[in-house]
Amino acid sequence: MDREALVEAIKRGPVRVTMNDGSKYDIPSLEFCAGGNIAAYVLLKGDDGKLRPRHLALVCMVQIEEMAEA
Repeated sequence: MDREALVEAIKRGPVRVTMNDGSKYDIPSLEFCAGGNIAAYVLLKGDDGKLRPRHLALVCMVQIEEMAEA
């Protein structure tokens, strides 16, 4: 995956990113994601409802699915 593909997908609406280990992360908008050349830094809501930062390597992303807007 490259930065441009990820950013363009997120601009169209919320996305679900699947990593090569099978884990999935929902990114609601660009406000929750900062993309670099090798990784995306994403704020994700935990089970306790708090936002936590997560480092997602672009090279480990295998799929981006567009989600329906809530």
